[in-house]
Order: sequence, then structure tokens, then C-alpha cells
Amino acid sequence: MDKKSIFFALFVFILAPLFAQSLPINDLYNTYDNFKDNRITVKRFTHSDLLPILKEKAANKVFKFEQVGKSIEGRSINMLSIGSGDIKVFAWSQMHGDEATATMALLDLFNFFENKTQFTELKELLLNKLTIYFVPMVNPDGAEKFTRRNRAKIDLNRDALRRTNPESKMLYKLQKRIKPQFGFNLHDQGSLYTAGNSFKTAALSFLLPAFNYDKDINDVRNNGMKVIVDIYNSLSRFIPGHIGRYDDSFEPRAFGDNFVKWGTSSVLIESGGWKNDYEKQFVRKLNYLAILTGLYSMATGNYANNNIEDYFAIPENNNVLYDMLIHNVKTVIADSIIVTDIAINRSEITDKSKKAYFKSSITEFGDISTSFGNEEYCFDSMYVSPGKVYDKEFENISDLDEIDFDALLSNGYCYVKVKNIPKELHFTKYPINIVSPDFKVNTEVSLGMPANFVITENNKTRYIIINGFLYDILIKKSYIYNSIIL
Repeated sequence: MDKKSIFFALFVFILAPLFAQSLPINDLYNTYDNFKDNRITVKRFTHSDLLPILKEKAANKVFKFEQVGKSIEGRSINMLSIGSGDIKVFAWSQMHGDEATATMALLDLFNFFENKTQFTELKELLLNKLTIYFVPMVNPDGAEKFTRRNRAKIDLNRDALRRTNPESKMLYKLQKRIKPQFGFNLHDQGSLYTAGNSFKTAALSFLLPAFNYDKDINDVRNNGMKVIVDIYNSLSRFIPGHIGRYDDSFEPRAFGDNFVKWGTSSVLIESGGWKNDYEKQFVRKLNYLAILTGLYSMATGNYANNNIEDYFAIPENNNVLYDMLIHNVKTVIADSIIVTDIAINRSEITDKSKKAYFKSSITEFGDISTSFGNEEYCFDSMYVSPGKVYDKEFENISDLDEIDFDALLSNGYCYVKVKNIPKELHFTKYPINIVSPDFKVNTEVSLGMPANFVITENNKTRYIIINGFLYDILIKKSYIYNSIIL
């Protein structure tokens, strides 16, 4: 056989399938709802919610199912695997119990692979080239209480060296057993990071971790960085400017860093924030697309054509964002008129019944002109003043149903008094904070105080801030997610 014939045979049987299609990223984006698993659509789900879904996947025999460990409290840690390719990929999520976005995205990915009618050529390519191992919910005890750490109060991502916890031992053993060439280390980060020094939230951030303090780049890091370039390029068409690069300082106790040291190009994906996406359902979709793009890059080897300079060109995560930023409002201090900015952040809290609510505070006061807000307002010529406590006392919270809140808020009231407040209640959907009659409310508008105050114009209430959310008096429009019970 001559050289031309050899090349033709090589192309037909090996190279042609790789060039037969490009990743249909727009179609994957537009058809996402066909694969979204709507059984779990909130962040606070538990092992008992997840396990039946995983067992269903095993029953359908598309995936192989294996219990690979147990948590301290005895909850099973399970792995699904699929594919028959030589390239092994290992993905794990929810090492931190309160970082659930990627676990939801993995459920959508499982539905994608189970579907027999859509994207068949793409799936055939992926599953012929790759063998993919998924461990959703590494930390089921933390997920049970929606906390970062496990039952022993250990951050599992700082236990890769000692491996004193069963969850850590399990991850280590799987890496040594599977010997994956690539990995996905799936996490969540706060919603107030930006992509570079901009107002744009980092909806996703990526990192190929260092394996030593010098941050050397070997083939393992190099290949993973190039995969990230493919993911960045694909997703930038949907969220331009909203993708960041995570800090690559070496952390010798972290699993991502050690996976790289052990030979796995482990792509860290941090699920960040998107405006009003409190349950991270849009960011969930982005995870789904990011993982699929990464798998395609790994399966085709397309990453080899990329340049790591493009990886380092991804803007680094920055922390210059607040939930709300009010500019140029006036305040009277000791008979002097001071122009200031006010920054507000909302802390997301989970109560004992696993219900989530926000509690807001003033986190910066003064010149904040170099920062940004998810919500920004410029109140030139307007004044800030303390909110008031309504004098009338109510017997029960249900009595508030009779209140004319528009009138109350227009008069600058941020609090009402209620005598009988159930101890288990910490928040309410009423657009006003609730206090007991004997509670002494500090209404001062200053750094570190609760974000409850009034914005006046021509001595009339124009806006009122309740628990860090804005109510527009003029159009009677409420943006209040919840108020607080004190």
C-alpha cells in the first residue's frame, strides 16, 4: 500500500469521525429544557432526594451504578459511569455540602446521555472515545444540613493529604483506581465575584490548579488549560464577559491540586452568580454546557490546537461587587450635609427547617465609586434617613394581612410590632420587618447596621429599603424578596 492509500485509510477510519461534526453548542443551549431534570430545581436538596434518581439511572442500564463509599453518618456515596473509550474522565461534585449547582447539572447531563433521539452522533463520539465516571454529592452529610463541611466539621477539600475522613479516602482511592486523564472538580463560589475589574458577575470561573508552589506547567496542566480555552470560547457567546479565571495559588491540601500532581488534568468549575438567579438554575444550565463542551474537547483532542496564552487571558476573579450600591445620596451629620455611597450585601441563611432567606446589612459607607453593584442606583439630590417603627401593636402576624403597606411604607416605616411571634420564624414575605414590642430597634444608617432606611426627595419618601431590598413608592413596585423577624 502506498503512502497516499495509507493516509486515506487513516483519515477514513480514525480522523474522519472527528471532523464529521463540530460541537452544536447553539442547539445544546436551545434544547436544554428537554434534558433538565425538574425533580430537583432548588439548591437545598438532600441525599434522600438524589439517591432515587441515581438508582433510576442504574435501572435503565445506560449507566453503571456503584456504591463507592459511605459518609460518616452512613449515607451512601455513589458513582455512575458510562462510555467505553480509552480516555478516562472523572467528575465529582458537592464536596462542599452547600455547593449544589453542579450536582443538578449532572442530573441534566445524565438525561442527555439517556435520550435516544437527540444528538445521537455527538453521544456516539463521546462514548466511543471516553469513559466517564461521575460522583455526585461527595459530601451527603453536609448536603443534609446545607453546610460546607462534613459531619466531622472538616473541609473535605483540605483533607487530600491526611485523608482522615471516609469521603476523602474514597476520592483518593477512586483516583488511583481509575487513573483519569481528565477531571471535573465542581464547586460553587459566592455571587459577588466579577470577571476582572468590571461590573459583570463571574457566572462561571475556571482553573487548572497548580501542583507546586512555583506553579510550573507540565503536560497535565497544559492540556487542562487548553480544554478550558475551548469551554471559555464556547460559553462566551452566551455570557460574554461573565467568565473568570480562579486564583491558582498552590494549596497542597486541596484535592484539585493533588489530582493534577497525581496526573489528572482536573478542570475546576466554580458556579458563581447571575442576577436574580437565587436557585442558580441558569448557572446550572451553564454548567451543563461547560461540561459537555469539555467532554467534546477531550474526546476529539481539539484542545491540542489551543494556546495557553488564551487561558491566561481569561480575566481573573475580582471582588468589587455588592448586591446593591447606592451612589451620591446625602446624609446630615452634626448639621453638615455629607454626600456618600452606600453598599449593601445580602447574606443567604438556611433555618432549621431548611428554608432559605436573606439578611442584609450595610457593608460599606463613603466613596465606593470604584466598585459595582448587581443593582445600582444614583440618588443625586436625595437624602437618606432612618426608617421608623410603627407605633401600633398587632396581636399576631396574620393581622398584618389588613395593613395598607403602600401607605405605611410611604410614611417611612421599616418595622411593625407584633406581640405573638412564633419562635421558629425568622423571616416573612410581608414587605416590612417585624419586631416584638419590647425589642429595641437601632435605626442608625451606618456601616455594619441592618439595611433598613428611607430615601427622601423634597421631604417625601421616594424609596424605602427593607432588609436590603428596594420598594419604589411612586410606582408602588416592590423588589423585596423577604423581610426579617427580630
